[in-house]
Amino acid sequence: MPVQAPASAETRCVRCGQPLPEGSYWCPACGKLNASLRVRIVFVLFVVAIISGFAIAKWYVSSLRDMQSSLAHRWFMRGDEALTRNYPSVAIDDYRNALAYESANQQYRLMLAEALSKEGRLPEARAYLLSLWSQDPANGRLNVDLARLYAEQRKPDLAIRYYRAAADGVWSDDPIKQRLDTRFELVRYLMQEGDKGRATAELIAIQAEAPDDPEALKQAGDLLLQLGEHSRAAKSYDLVLKANPKDAQALFGAGVAALNLGDYSKADRLLNLADSLSGAKGQSPAADQLALAREALSVDPYSRNLTVAERARRVAAAFNLAMERLKTCASGESVTLDSQPAATAAKTANPVLPNKQNGYSIPLASPAAAPNSLQILYNSGLQRQPSATAEALRKNPDAMPSTMDFVLDVMRATQSGCALNGLPERALQLIAQHEAESLR
Repeated sequence: MPVQAPASAETRCVRCGQPLPEGSYWCPACGKLNASLRVRIVFVLFVVAIISGFAIAKWYVSSLRDMQSSLAHRWFMRGDEALTRNYPSVAIDDYRNALAYESANQQYRLMLAEALSKEGRLPEARAYLLSLWSQDPANGRLNVDLARLYAEQRKPDLAIRYYRAAADGVWSDDPIKQRLDTRFELVRYLMQEGDKGRATAELIAIQAEAPDDPEALKQAGDLLLQLGEHSRAAKSYDLVLKANPKDAQALFGAGVAALNLGDYSKADRLLNLADSLSGAKGQSPAADQLALAREALSVDPYSRNLTVAERARRVAAAFNLAMERLKTCASGESVTLDSQPAATAAKTANPVLPNKQNGYSIPLASPAAAPNSLQILYNSGLQRQPSATAEALRKNPDAMPSTMDFVLDVMRATQSGCALNGLPERALQLIAQHEAESLR
């Protein structure tokens, strides 16, 4: 008798009672899991445990990162404090510790590069800076740091290139001021390198681009004065004074420019006002320049509208002062101004005669030393002296130009090696410089 296999039991959903496909755990009728309450609870708890585990892991990782960031920031702040107190070697260690916790932080790497540069470890600093620059070539601060580094390494072409890039670069804080400061730093670097032409060109460009910025104009004027560009400096100060006629700094700069341009009356007016506004009348820097302007105004023989007698008096006074200055400078340099020293003159007056002791021979005189430039000028002055008095010059005005040429030669010859003594010599030197510039 054949054995019949038992019919397979039909699986139904425990929730809705509908039959389930074989091997299926989800009911197609109600869309729910075909499991008992206990199984469902276990499943839910398992899912909750997984989610909780991920959340705890994420929190733990986040807390570790926060701890690392906090430690990195602490080391970074310590490095900033050390750098501020001028301890770059300590700052380098602190910044390296900060980078150990946050190796990708660009600010930390930049500060480490600056500390290395300040410590004089330029190759290391350059490596960090170039690495940062390759990622952000328009960064203004990076370009300035590279410019300073190459300036320190005596590579002017690269330094100027990066200064210009910084002036046109991107700055996060106050970009207009940062770019202007960078251009002024470039000007000072060019002045340090002796490149007067490019420094002047940069300052002229700044004047044109910042006509409404009084601080920039005053700074440009001060630098132009240092470069000897007195006329351009005066224009810079004039723009400031047009907007604010009582700006003491601009008045002082404009007064000094006028003084060097030979306009002593204008210098007197501007410097007097600057001294009055300084709050320390008679004690300010303007007071010294004011005294010089007034002295130059009273002794300048080139001043217009002078009578022949007054011009002759001033030329004679300048001549006498030049002769006295020659004596003072020669004394300081231990130079004898007599055309023939006393010992030589005595030998000439009483020559050694032939006798038995000297073998009846006449000793040869030692060759005379070449005359010093001060001696030449002094001898020339002695020859001019009779015609260089006020009375002689009044009677012969044509001798005034040549007499003043002698005075100017004396001031030029004694300018570098002899200090100026007193206000009259300073005024005469100022007049001489102005005349020399006017002849160029």
